[in-house]
Amino acid sequence: MKQKTIQFEVDCNTPGLCKCHVIIPQSFIQHFFKHAAQIKQIDSDSQGFKKGSVPLDYIHVHYKKNILNHMQEIFLKHFVIDALLDYINKNKILIVGQLKLVSITMDTDKDAVYTFEGVLPKEIYIQRWKNLPFKATQRKKYRDIDNQVKSFLEEEESRQNQHEKENSIQVNDWVCFDTWIVDIEKKSLFHNKKSQLWLKIGDEEPDLIFQELFLNKQINDITLTDNHSLRHYFCSNFDIPYTYAIQIKDRMPYNYFSVEYLKHHFKLKTKKDLHNKLIEIFSYSADVSQSRSIADMALNTIIKRNNILVPPSSIQEQKEIIIQELQQKPDYTLYKMKPDFDDHITTLAKKQLYEFVATDYIAYTENLTVNHDDIKAYVNLMQRARTKEFLYFNPPHTQIDGQEFPITLEAIKKACMREKALNHIIYHLTK
Repeated sequence: MKQKTIQFEVDCNTPGLCKCHVIIPQSFIQHFFKHAAQIKQIDSDSQGFKKGSVPLDYIHVHYKKNILNHMQEIFLKHFVIDALLDYINKNKILIVGQLKLVSITMDTDKDAVYTFEGVLPKEIYIQRWKNLPFKATQRKKYRDIDNQVKSFLEEEESRQNQHEKENSIQVNDWVCFDTWIVDIEKKSLFHNKKSQLWLKIGDEEPDLIFQELFLNKQINDITLTDNHSLRHYFCSNFDIPYTYAIQIKDRMPYNYFSVEYLKHHFKLKTKKDLHNKLIEIFSYSADVSQSRSIADMALNTIIKRNNILVPPSSIQEQKEIIIQELQQKPDYTLYKMKPDFDDHITTLAKKQLYEFVATDYIAYTENLTVNHDDIKAYVNLMQRARTKEFLYFNPPHTQIDGQEFPITLEAIKKACMREKALNHIIYHLTK
């Protein structure tokens, strides 16, 4: 008998709104509920019973609501969000801003349904953008900038020669890994469905618990663990002692910067191309790099010459995201006191949304895709403060309360796709 799989129902018929239903087969629910009840039985010390001797029937009745509540979060983070984002990307559904989870229905006797809502653009018209007139910002004609690029490349080449033979994971590396929950017999739950995550191995005290899990491990190593930070990632509201299997799939070293992945990211062919590309992040004007200036101008050219309209609700949500980020800065109070603070935030929110919509639209219409090497090239740029300047859009947040936490595959693919679309735009406008 063929195993039922996750299904999707998407309704974009309501103007400005897209409703997405992710349907999880009942077999997933029953299989995991049985395992959760067994774990609860081992861990439970309910009044009137010795620890570990509570009957399963008692667990099913008295702990059902509690189990279903944490199952909702585990399913959501384990595969629902990534499955939905992958579906939306493959079907080229253009969502403005963030998807919003509006309801979950889950019980042991039926399929579970996760319902999300996404805002659609009010209007989008982008045509013949490759032929728009565009003049890129020119580099600063300082010989010192060329020397800085040369020194950077020489230093990284030296570091690569020194560390290239290291095969094990080190502090500050990025690691790509698959993870899945196993049952008492160490067999995979969720019918072998795995989560693929990326994690930066941090160097602060809160990062020690993930360091213990990954340091000195190698690609293809498999570990069974009840690591607290991993459990907390999948279920932040309940600390349930589930066992996770982890298989390391890849790593991006910190000890040296990969010039080859830089060339891959920008499709550079010659040493001169490489040198000129690095010049863009070493050449600054008014605290803005040439790279960022070119990207800003390219997107602005497309947005000004075409029609993009987004709903006011999405602008308000983007303003809230910007304010949350500003609140982390020590001088936020001074910003907020300025009389034009709200106008400035509104303008910035609109600009960001228009840029997101423009790049997503072009990525879809140009049939751009992201593969594993694209992601590695993206992560490689984040390994140096200087090369991070090549990333125009903010990368996904990697920290929660000062601790490095995993990033889902689809989150990093989306960020990578926007950068790829932006590079595609700049290439065609400047060739």
